[in-house]
Amino acid sequence: MLGTFKVISLAAALAVLSCGVSYAQEIDLTQFFAKSTLHLADTERISANQERVLEGGPRAFADVKPAEVGDKLVFNTFNLQTNSQEKTTAVLKSIGKHCYVYLQEGKTVDSKTINKIVSEFDNKIYPETRSMFGSEWSPGIDDDKRIFLFLLDIQDGYNPSAGQRGFVAGYFNAGDCYTKKKQPSSNEREMLYIDIYPSEPGTEKFLSTIAHEFQHMIHWNNDPKEFTWVNESLSQLAPYLCGYGHPTQVNAFLQNPDNNLVAWSDESMIANYGQVYMWAQYISTKIASTDARRREFIRKMVAQKSQGFSGLNLAIKKQEIKNNARNIFRSFNIANYLNDPRVDSGIYSYDNDLSRFLLKPQLRIDASPFKVSDSVKCWSSKAVQVNVDSMRGKKINVAFAGQTIRAAEYSNKLDVALIHYSSSRKEVPTVKWLKVKENKLSENIVIPAEYDRMIAVILNMGPEQMKAEQAYAKNVGAANFTLAFRPIGGTSTARVASANTSSRNASTNRTVSKSIIEEISASMQEAEKAETLFVNAPDENVKSSAAIQYDLAQQKLSYLEKKLLASLKITLTTDEGSFILDFVLALAEKPESEKGKYANLIAGIKAVLIFEQSQGNAKAGQILEKFNSN
Repeated sequence: MLGTFKVISLAAALAVLSCGVSYAQEIDLTQFFAKSTLHLADTERISANQERVLEGGPRAFADVKPAEVGDKLVFNTFNLQTNSQEKTTAVLKSIGKHCYVYLQEGKTVDSKTINKIVSEFDNKIYPETRSMFGSEWSPGIDDDKRIFLFLLDIQDGYNPSAGQRGFVAGYFNAGDCYTKKKQPSSNEREMLYIDIYPSEPGTEKFLSTIAHEFQHMIHWNNDPKEFTWVNESLSQLAPYLCGYGHPTQVNAFLQNPDNNLVAWSDESMIANYGQVYMWAQYISTKIASTDARRREFIRKMVAQKSQGFSGLNLAIKKQEIKNNARNIFRSFNIANYLNDPRVDSGIYSYDNDLSRFLLKPQLRIDASPFKVSDSVKCWSSKAVQVNVDSMRGKKINVAFAGQTIRAAEYSNKLDVALIHYSSSRKEVPTVKWLKVKENKLSENIVIPAEYDRMIAVILNMGPEQMKAEQAYAKNVGAANFTLAFRPIGGTSTARVASANTSSRNASTNRTVSKSIIEEISASMQEAEKAETLFVNAPDENVKSSAAIQYDLAQQKLSYLEKKLLASLKITLTTDEGSFILDFVLALAEKPESEKGKYANLIAGIKAVLIFEQSQGNAKAGQILEKFNSN
């Protein structure tokens, strides 16, 4: 059964998908099941028959007659609305060369559509997906080479009239590939669950879901521990390889380009799907020179027992390709903003049917000189478009300073690239990588005379080591940066631009003050949880991950405490921000045994109060007296 945390995460994801959209938006349930069976990943894999024979019992399927159309089976399915397993009766509708198609009893799908599904799976999905990604476990848990396709109305709460437009299009449950002894809810079959409402059986989107989920099945057989972003990227690619076109989630990535590639999150899930699809498109077409070599590379990547960027780097090494994950990520991001096959042998472009894909720079500046301050998420990029028409042929200084975020022994690395191009698009663009050292640079360049436009792309990359990649990417915040262009020897005042128009100074309004206090409490809990995990870590990977989480929680706590102290200074001289004073007064009255974990914050508060008292602030003196009397 799925744990409560996983179900809450999925419910949250469905709710997010429903916000602000007037159309149905599908997601995949596979990763939620994958997490619930991760503890079984390293156990010996045997079929249900083998297990029963070893235990001296009857063979699981020894007396079962060959399957016939019309047969009924009862499967365990998951009801997201009730957070529980339930029994669902299925009727066998067709038997293909590589599949059985079962339909939920009481539901209707016409025979023509059923036949189309069988034909598409046998002749397209099964051979093409296996050719690119490798093989599923076959004959598998049930000693049967055919895949079970179960068409049903997945109970996901889809109800557009009530505003719930997110739904689960399908899933592969890894638990079905373990025996009931290990996973009691297992159906002990290689199965794919495909939704029939609001999904429309037989459509390209429906068939795309089957291809998507089949890749998950194959990937589980090769590497059941694979990170979500890698697994989903290849599942997003599978439908395209089968001829079902590009996924609609690409549009979400176009609207949300500063999206963390690695840290799969519920809040930006639709953009996640679009971004990882473009990543898979890029590596599958640019990593090697021939189709055969590219397919061989992808199969090797899937087969790696290392996850994330580590698996990618090992596959690159095994195929003797002169490249690495970090360089590929850099080129991928430039391709998203340039997409021109004329530049550097096409490394910054996509194939023909994606030739029009182009991310729009998030910031636009009409003329230089300029100075821009913003932030960029980990494993993401942000672009600034500049009109350099007045600077053609002139020397300018490019100055950049980015935030280094350290956690344990790991930190981020920022890179800056300049794309020079003409607004007419007639001239062949150029890409120049600037020399960033310790996330800073100051470099003099000449604006080429033939170009009147430039895009500065700022990339933020976290650690790519397997034991740190996920923990760092999921817990670290965006890195702040400042980028400035100034004419050499000039006196012009730099124009200032920023996508973030709201002040970052501490707010004194009631809502924000309360939010700071709640975040401080949450950060303390995160730090305590990480510390406990570190002490009880079963291995070095978990210990490394816990250390990163602890460091980041402490950094966030330090930032929030400074923010609260800034708010306190303002609150003491105004009538606003009573939540701050309430918190400080409550803190003053806590017993000494509880004050320990707030020691740094209390010291900071006292320093503010002492200063304000010296300036004649009676309110500060009264609060300070409470601290000193407890």
